[in-house]
Amino acid sequence: MQRAMIMCNEVPTEVLTLGRWVEEGLAPDGKKDVIVIIPGNPGIPTFYEEFLKTLKSKLPPETPVWILGYAGFVQPASDLFTMPNNKRLYDLRGQLDHKAEFLKKYVPKDARLHLVGHSIGSWFILNLLRDEEIVNRVIKCYLLFPTIEHMADSPNGRFLINVVLRVAAFIVFLAWIFSLFPSFLRNFLVTIFGLFYGYPRKSTPAILQLLEPQVLRKVFALARQEMSVVKELDNEMVTQNKKKLWFYYGAKDGWVPVSYYQNMRVKFPDVDIQLCKRNLYHSFVLKHSIEMGQILGNVINENIS
Repeated sequence: MQRAMIMCNEVPTEVLTLGRWVEEGLAPDGKKDVIVIIPGNPGIPTFYEEFLKTLKSKLPPETPVWILGYAGFVQPASDLFTMPNNKRLYDLRGQLDHKAEFLKKYVPKDARLHLVGHSIGSWFILNLLRDEEIVNRVIKCYLLFPTIEHMADSPNGRFLINVVLRVAAFIVFLAWIFSLFPSFLRNFLVTIFGLFYGYPRKSTPAILQLLEPQVLRKVFALARQEMSVVKELDNEMVTQNKKKLWFYYGAKDGWVPVSYYQNMRVKFPDVDIQLCKRNLYHSFVLKHSIEMGQILGNVINENIS
């Protein structure tokens, strides 16, 4: 596994890969399939490590899998990188431009591109399909627990708006106090918190990254914008790309209720839309990375072969 910061759309960006690194081109044997994962908010690749490993284990050995972090959501460890002070680079439009630039700059022109989106990552992918240069290279899009419509009307959306975002500034302030603690104490507290709330210890490094005040502030700002922007689904976009889309909805999902899945099945009867039968959570990376990686790996294999 390789992890490094690259410059993308003027912002230092963390990328996590298994297989070839993003600057190595296609495999010498001519295999052209490339998997690019766009995570959900907070867009921290470390959350997806186990999912990445499981997914890669199900694919042909020569197939690279890349996870693209969000612009500004992982702080550089090196002084060689500095975050630009431009809020537009980190908002919903900026994040979309960020994903588009990565695909155009790093994915070889003749690659067979498979896009995996989780949560709001699915919304990014649907909007990336508006770009002719990108859509012509896409073989398939796999949209997991897709928050692509009416986010503010979902149970979790209402809770976010009415409760979480009202105290977001205070939460960031607490995160700033937490950042003053010694690293061993922060690690210990997050681990203990995970034991009480059922989060596995492997999530501790990612949670610590999330709790950086400057990161948490961007996460809340993006979430607020998602509530106001992600409303009506672009039905025409789905219809135009129906053969390239595979949806996977949760049976119990506070962000994407089953009624959203049912409406999609009615509106798009000839699109491959699945309902989870294993009770996987929307935030599957916390507890169900292996199960989701196996499911998705089998589906991608069908489209590679």
